[in-house]
Amino acid sequence: MQPSLPQNDPNAEKRSDYLKSQQQTYLFDYDYLSPLALSGELPPIESFSINYIAERIQATAELPVNMLAVKARSFLDPLDDLQDYEDFFSLLPLPPIAKTYQTDRAFAEQRLSGANPMVLRLLDPADSRAQILTKLPNLRLLDLRKELHDKNIYIADYTGTDSNYLAPAKVGGGTYEKGQKYLPKPRAFFHWRWTGVRDRGELVPIAIQLDINPESHVYTPSDPPLDWLFAKLCVQVADANHHEMNTHLGRTHLVMEPFAVVTARQLAKNHPLSLLLTPHFRFMLFNNHAARTQLINQSGPVDTLLAGTLAESLELARESYNTWSLDEFAFPTELKNRGLEDTNQLPHYPYRDDGLLLWNAIRNFVTGFLNHFYPTNQEISEDIELQSWAAELASEKGARVKGMPAQIDTVEQLIEIVTTVIFTCGPQHSAVNYPQDYYMSFAANMPLAAYRDIPAAGEVITEAQILKLLPPHKRAADQLQILYILASYQYDRLGYYDKSYKELYNKSFKEVFEGTPIEILVQQFQQELNIAEQKIDANNKKRVIPYISLKPSLVLNSISI
Repeated sequence: MQPSLPQNDPNAEKRSDYLKSQQQTYLFDYDYLSPLALSGELPPIESFSINYIAERIQATAELPVNMLAVKARSFLDPLDDLQDYEDFFSLLPLPPIAKTYQTDRAFAEQRLSGANPMVLRLLDPADSRAQILTKLPNLRLLDLRKELHDKNIYIADYTGTDSNYLAPAKVGGGTYEKGQKYLPKPRAFFHWRWTGVRDRGELVPIAIQLDINPESHVYTPSDPPLDWLFAKLCVQVADANHHEMNTHLGRTHLVMEPFAVVTARQLAKNHPLSLLLTPHFRFMLFNNHAARTQLINQSGPVDTLLAGTLAESLELARESYNTWSLDEFAFPTELKNRGLEDTNQLPHYPYRDDGLLLWNAIRNFVTGFLNHFYPTNQEISEDIELQSWAAELASEKGARVKGMPAQIDTVEQLIEIVTTVIFTCGPQHSAVNYPQDYYMSFAANMPLAAYRDIPAAGEVITEAQILKLLPPHKRAADQLQILYILASYQYDRLGYYDKSYKELYNKSFKEVFEGTPIEILVQQFQQELNIAEQKIDANNKKRVIPYISLKPSLVLNSISI
């Protein structure tokens, strides 16, 4: 198969017939979660391969044995002791977070390198939410005016007032066999303290507001330890729901699905952009279909384990789509929008620091690849398939991708688009998928729902009340099981394409691009990723908690799980 732009292909008629067939095969579904443009019925080529299925079964082989070994008990009652949550890991390794999750340091670090490092943002001094802190007598030792001015105060807001994170008017809470589930909608405030870990400084939690009522109690570390722990766990419940339906499902799986559909519909099989992107879409459409029928269905894990009803949880995913755009969620732009791009201002942010290494490596590779096939902008304008690709992605009658231009004029413009797509399918998805095992399979750290409401005024919090908040036995076991499955298998490795190429084209990546500069470019890409891994390993030796979610060797090419 010879890579070719349509204007250079001698088999133009055959190419046109292929695309007509593809456009009849790959159709949009606008009904499942309007206004999202998702894929309709899929051809067999999108299904999991035999090798994929076999490898994935093998990767989870220990799970059934572990679950059988868990002590039998009343499945719907609260556990007797916080320590009991460790007993779910009878054969599987106990996540290290189980030994530290109650500490302020572990709580704060999860905003920077946990399963959902996407919520924290700089708090502007003029922001009305800053007034919440100025009324707290326990923070008088902190010069809040100065700390706000010096950009040392941060917020994680789940109230719905910040990018519709949890749409409070729309999510009331689902039910389970013994009653009501709850979804707290807190605000958590953090201070970057310039002394702490090896004199580097550290992020510390300073206040949590569980109720946006101005008269309600705001929790601080000066409160009784169990009150403060209860407040932190409410943040963790909110963060878990935001993670699953917004950061994970909405802003990786769902926003990338239209790109896979349109690439199949508008780019010939041998179009260079199709050859570049297809490994980054490998199994995504089938994986998303499987999720809709097995995870996001009535009585499925999203319905039974997350805090809201199934309809409410889907509404969170819809809101995440409505507040996402291709241009604003390019990795460096997204960091800047949250005020977290400055390494001098916030010197410790592993998600940012490791992510930028991968972003730059991807962008360098994409730049070399596209410049080879589009040496001038004339090739861009003459590529009718590329222009149809862009037009359908942007069209309200097509993929409805926000921030996508309907016409591509320059190779630089295409480089930015393709870099964002590959980063989102690869590093971004891996960064929010694989930590589910480390942080979320241990239910006491990140419960997927609360099983009692936030405290009433003057209520005394005991360990029994915290256990009532946390998932009962069956829910904790189910949470472990599903999140272990979602984070236990790695199909391929970022920048290595032979596995998908041999399954899709019966050729290696090298065979397709043999004798072209692309051979050298992919080698350079792999080298740059290996250098990035060495830097990450070196940085992890200085970090309190190693961050491995963006190690290139652990990052997938695609949203294949």
